[in-house]
Amino acid sequence: ATGAEQPAARRPQNGSLEWAVAGRWRIDAEKARDQYRHPVETLKFFGVKGSDTVVEIWPGGGWYTAILGPYLKAGGGTLYAAQMDAAAAPDAVNAYKAAFVDRPEVYGAIEVTTASTTSPCIAREGSADVVLTFGNMHD
Repeated sequence: ATGAEQPAARRPQNGSLEWAVAGRWRIDAEKARDQYRHPVETLKFFGVKGSDTVVEIWPGGGWYTAILGPYLKAGGGTLYAAQMDAAAAPDAVNAYKAAFVDRPEVYGAIEVTTASTTSPCIAREGSADVVLTFGNMHD
């Protein structure tokens, strides 16, 4: 050894996908799942950029919203949360809104729409760069 100090671990660049995944706004239990879900690799595979308009279909508890919201906010992008019909799942939709939509300073201006057979659309026509759904086809 030369006795030289090792450089400190580098923090992810603000606004990067790695920064969004490492964010202090994410709860520890969700971060613990990163080793299995590989969110950086997954979102890069799908080509998601911070400037994109992204539609997340049925975001549930918001595991990916906690990453996508800050990432898109920092990059100037837009997040549409195409939720279940609020009449069918009011508690889930209200909990999502309280956790994410009501906190635009962290997650940006999330636009909530409805993804159902009777809803007119899940995002403004022609606006989506990426449409994502996670864990919704296991039923």
